[in-house]
Amino acid sequence: MSMTGTVKSFNPHKGWGFVECNGTDVFLNKKELKGFSVKQGSQVQFTLQQVEKGSQATNVTVIGAAEEAQYLGEIKSFNQGKGYGFITCEAFPGQDIFVLKTELPGGFGPTGGQCRFKVGVQEKGKQAKEVQLLGAAGNQVQAMKQMGMMGGMDMMGGMGMMGKGMMGGGMMGGKGGGGGVWKPMFQKAGKGGKSDDMTCWDLKKTGMCPRGAACKFQH
Repeated sequence: MSMTGTVKSFNPHKGWGFVECNGTDVFLNKKELKGFSVKQGSQVQFTLQQVEKGSQATNVTVIGAAEEAQYLGEIKSFNQGKGYGFITCEAFPGQDIFVLKTELPGGFGPTGGQCRFKVGVQEKGKQAKEVQLLGAAGNQVQAMKQMGMMGGMDMMGGMGMMGKGMMGGGMMGGKGGGGGVWKPMFQKAGKGGKSDDMTCWDLKKTGMCPRGAACKFQH
């Protein structure tokens, strides 16, 4: 019996999920998608089959616009030097889908790697775009990203320590060469203050000192 439902969940890495239909969760295996992929909210038409563990969707057809369709496939070959390769997919029997390294995460395309992708039509034929690596291949990409981030952090950390060391050395060198905190060789006497020869500033300026005998400077 043909039924229509909404995808409740689907894990492309594990290849299974559930379709909600009339209040019931129906198991969905990727092999029933015939090369197509789905996501939460996707509308599907299927045949309901009762198995030992419960209800299962078979002969699944994804409902939706072709330009928004996503597919599940396998990287058949990839030439890192030339920057391109091919993907096989059950939804395109007898065809190899061309893929550029710019559409692959990090330009990485392991032969035999499982992937999810969209398809665009170019002058020379179909071309994969927005490729996502799945399963072991996806885990490898994540590990490479983490290693790259750690390397970047180590480099930045090294540069930071080097800069700190150079600054510290400069400060210490300056302190050693200058004999501590730098002080000016000459000080200007302020009004009512002292000059270099300790003579009263007011006396020198006006000829008289308002402080008289209480002045601490020379008269």
